[in-house]
Amino acid sequence: MMIHKKVTGLILLFLVSLSFIACDDASTTGEIDFGLDDPTVNKYTFAKHDDDTMPIGAWSEPPYGNFAGVYDNPDLINDEQWEMISESGINVMYGLYNNAAINMDAALDSLDYAAANDVLYLVRDHQVTGATDPGDLDLLEDALEVYNDHPAFGGSMIVDEPGTKSYPGLAGLHDNYKEVDDEATFYINMLPDYANTNQLVNGAGGGPYEDDSMTYERYMREYIELVEPDFYSFDYYPFSGMEYGELRGGYFAQLSQVRSIAREYDLPFWVFIQASSWSPDNLRVPSREEVHWNVATSLAYGAKGIQHFMYYTSMEGGHENFVGGMVDSEGNKNPMYDYVKEANEHITMIDEILLNSEHMGIIVNGESPEEIPEADKLDSFSVLNDVSGDDVIIGAFNHGGRPALYVVNNDLSAEEAEVTLTFDAQLSFDLYDFESHTNASSDALTLNIPKGQAVLIDIYG
Repeated sequence: MMIHKKVTGLILLFLVSLSFIACDDASTTGEIDFGLDDPTVNKYTFAKHDDDTMPIGAWSEPPYGNFAGVYDNPDLINDEQWEMISESGINVMYGLYNNAAINMDAALDSLDYAAANDVLYLVRDHQVTGATDPGDLDLLEDALEVYNDHPAFGGSMIVDEPGTKSYPGLAGLHDNYKEVDDEATFYINMLPDYANTNQLVNGAGGGPYEDDSMTYERYMREYIELVEPDFYSFDYYPFSGMEYGELRGGYFAQLSQVRSIAREYDLPFWVFIQASSWSPDNLRVPSREEVHWNVATSLAYGAKGIQHFMYYTSMEGGHENFVGGMVDSEGNKNPMYDYVKEANEHITMIDEILLNSEHMGIIVNGESPEEIPEADKLDSFSVLNDVSGDDVIIGAFNHGGRPALYVVNNDLSAEEAEVTLTFDAQLSFDLYDFESHTNASSDALTLNIPKGQAVLIDIYG
């Protein structure tokens, strides 16, 4: 187990020595009663991925040259750029620039390069998104048939951050879409809870319609009940201010509300990770540790999809000034590329376990940089007897009737968190940190988890 390189040998020695204790315990014969029923698993995976691959998405794709005849950018629709996407661990890229209704060649070229690099692509196409009425079915069929048999076509990028006034049209479009292609992904991303009431009604850009009674809970419920999505995707960007570790208030409260309502409707939820800034004066570009913590806490709360904003650093100016994404406007890697790549490599080690588990709640040890809602907290879970040590949160999962524990260093100021987990019996584990996978047997584990990172403990007997 390489939780921290300098203590690897000590921890392994500790675990190996314990593996010889109580060798006749029921755990060695697979007779441990974990006290867990069959899990209820809500997940959504792309039809062209296997059922155990967690969606790892990003907004947005490399654009064609001299975009819209306005920007002096190079043509970045090429194999080198899409190979970089694949190597970062992103398995689905969201369309923005290469709108098929405006530049079909750019969209088709993007699909070709995506396929060559084993990445799926969500096509943006205004011909598709306009087909909201029952009479538009032929229009939708004509639009999709150009590329929906392409091996890299994952589905359609429908809209980002809509308001409630759009829901009837989106519901009609979703009905039409399912009739034409019931396997392709119908992708919508929703606003965060810090959007104002005007945005919740009109969408991110605002508008003339007013409803001061609108709440985020209504915003969620009306969307789920009218549009009937397969998953709930939303963005929440926590790293406000310019000081490392400073957080927007309500981070865990937002995760809690989404988790609760999505669970009520048997939906998985997907989270966007802040991987850039678009307001450099009051919203910082996150550090490596902050990006890792954003990913790890989202997974600990039961997210079944991780998405990064942003991959290609947008060129738009005006009131938003985009900086610090994974790749700059010339197609060169920023430091963010490596931060995200490291997190994605960790996800791909554990995605099969987390995708196929039911999230049961959160165990809190010590302090938290943002309050964990009481409704999510667990006082005990399965065979976990005690937790002691530094500040961590532990996502508790039911993995096929067995417990899995996702332990996150929840102190962004601590270089590492040392925490000891004590169990009711001698157990066997698979352990996954940000670098490695090992296994061991013991009745206790002491972990040293680097800043921002996490360890998954999958208990199997």
